[in-house]
Amino acid sequence: MAGHNGWPYANVPLEVVGWAVRDRATLQWTDNFVDVYVNIREGAPQCAEPCGRFFNQNGQYPNCPGGVARHYDMSLWLTAGMGGGAGGDWGQRIGSEYYVGALNSENIHILLHEIGHSFGLDDFYDWTPTGVGGFIMKAGSATQITEFDAWMLRDWWRHLKARYGY
Repeated sequence: MAGHNGWPYANVPLEVVGWAVRDRATLQWTDNFVDVYVNIREGAPQCAEPCGRFFNQNGQYPNCPGGVARHYDMSLWLTAGMGGGAGGDWGQRIGSEYYVGALNSENIHILLHEIGHSFGLDDFYDWTPTGVGGFIMKAGSATQITEFDAWMLRDWWRHLKARYGY
């Protein structure tokens, strides 16, 4: 996207700002470089809702202990026994076994698909454009981001950029 049609970012930095765990002793470090949340929701660890962008869509974080500086935009929710995944403006949820088994893979395709939802891309389960063999947002038809996926993201930006003053 860098340089395309007024896209405002040369790169998008990624920063891990917290970990959610069932038991603090699970982590093999003791420093406080990132926030550690011992909090369970729907049987899985979850970071503090007062610090999540999904839960504070006005951009204010009055109940987050660290304020806006310690908020998170997306979360990766690993769930034991889950097949497939789910994604949206809150982040991604995928099976923990699948994720751990794919860590050394070049492309973790279910995660890539769910991240597509976090960027606002829809599922395409019952439609394939003429001349397109497969793409990440048509689950199961590609194992990596394709040129068609890039086209969809560029088209998404074309339609939404005016909302953000670009």
